[in-house]
Amino acid sequence: MENHNGISPCILPLGRMAKLADVALVPIMYLVAWSLVDAPQRTHFWNNTKLSPHNVENLALEMRLFFRGVEARKPWLARFIPLFHMPIFGGWKEYVVLSPVRYNKEPFEGEWYVGWITLDLIGVSRIPNYGPVRLLLGPAPVYFFAVSEIGQLRLKKDGEGEIGKKCPFSHLPLS
Repeated sequence: MENHNGISPCILPLGRMAKLADVALVPIMYLVAWSLVDAPQRTHFWNNTKLSPHNVENLALEMRLFFRGVEARKPWLARFIPLFHMPIFGGWKEYVVLSPVRYNKEPFEGEWYVGWITLDLIGVSRIPNYGPVRLLLGPAPVYFFAVSEIGQLRLKKDGEGEIGKKCPFSHLPLS
């Protein structure tokens, strides 16, 4: 990927072992989501890259989307058990559906990556997306952003939902 945004070089392709682990965890992710109507969570710590403020300082604010925190449990139990991925244990359930668009507001149809900026964490998923995705909302305010090999993409909100409640977005990837 070319360096049009300072982030693209940080997004390394997923290796074979990471992809294999993701596939092996699908049944477990259905269980911890406590829902068979939703596509399971597909991101795990090995699929994300932490970024520094320097990596995102040139991202255009107007191309990001901001969401206030929602009533949700703190993300971690004892700093190493990710409760936010586990609705069965009271984890996060509310999500937004986002998709990238070009400058002229036409849908972007290529490979893209989603990132997030909170008060204490900046990161980007290494899982390539090819259309709309669902993103969990937690207790902290968050900015979501999108990048591709051509640079930063504008995000638009397509909808919202809740894990366990079937809706038109339930089949979309949960990143």
